[in-house]
Amino acid sequence: MKNTFFKNAFISASLLVAVGYANFALAHNAGGPIDAGSNNASATDLAAVSCFDDGSGTPSRLFAQIKDMSAPIPGLLTSFHIYKGTQMTTTTDTVSGDANYSAGVSLNGGPGTYYISVSKTDAGVRIFDIIYHCLTSAGDHTGTDISVFQVQ
Repeated sequence: MKNTFFKNAFISASLLVAVGYANFALAHNAGGPIDAGSNNASATDLAAVSCFDDGSGTPSRLFAQIKDMSAPIPGLLTSFHIYKGTQMTTTTDTVSGDANYSAGVSLNGGPGTYYISVSKTDAGVRIFDIIYHCLTSAGDHTGTDISVFQVQ
């Protein structure tokens, strides 16, 4: 009975470690402050995400979410936008300063460069975090790189 307990505990611990490493290896996060001067209601950060086949398969889409990590301020929200070609999608963290990410959005633009931006609804510094992943049509993670162009 004692061996069964230790065997099950070892298996559980091994699975948790494996899942932790898998999530770390696949996680793509970026973030920081937007409108650090706290006076630009139209501040926008801009970057480009390159989706490419890294041996895991041809990219089909870019998936993303945003989280406002600042103290709550009613009416001051952060939004995340994805653009490619003539397509665009947006998601907003609808609760200012909570601990949750927005609803996830995907833009099905295939391989190549997706432009992403973060904006907010009013003047005031916001600290944000985004999660982004290039995915194949089967939902497998594939090559993902980011280049930041503008931080306001």
